Amino acid sequence: MTAHWGVPDPASAEGTEAERRVAFAEAFRMLKNRIEIFTSLPMSSIDKLSLQSRLDAIGRTDDATLDRTA
Repeated sequence: MTAHWGVPDPASAEGTEAERRVAFAEAFRMLKNRIEIFTSLPMSSIDKLSLQSRLDAIGRTDDATLDRTA
């Protein structure tokens, strides 16, 4: 099973050093939140189709507000 959790490439950010640092921090935040959502899924009680659906939904969010119980 795979999922694409694309995030903007912070290495391509332009601007001041502070703006580039913000781009890296934002990419980190997005990935961290998605991983936290993933690790909170009830793996022992979720079927393969539901898991794929949740993985896809995680990839569409950039924060941890995704409904973890759906």
